[in-house]
Amino acid sequence: MTVPRTDVIKLRESGLTLREIGSRLGISAERVRQILKGKSNHRKTIVPSFDPPLSTSDVARLLNIHTNTVRRWSTNGTLKTYRVGPRGDRRFKRLDVEKLLEKYTPANST
Repeated sequence: MTVPRTDVIKLRESGLTLREIGSRLGISAERVRQILKGKSNHRKTIVPSFDPPLSTSDVARLLNIHTNTVRRWSTNGTLKTYRVGPRGDRRFKRLDVEKLLEKYTPANST
């Protein structure tokens, strides 16, 4: 249920408490306070502005290979790896995976 902010402001200016406004409109006093402060009750979706790093299993799924193969390629330098976090988890950039594919995929002869 969406309550117009103007209605809440009018009720507040008439001297009603947040609790009284909430009971009249069928919302909580906390929600009345949020409306008065201009806060939205909708969660904002965060869209990353970067290409998120891929895990070992993500790369394995993309290339249709076993995760141990990805780890081996990482260890021997075939695929560039970035170590993150205190455990040193492997992460990969999509661009590096695409470069690997271009390097080892034979060119189409037409």
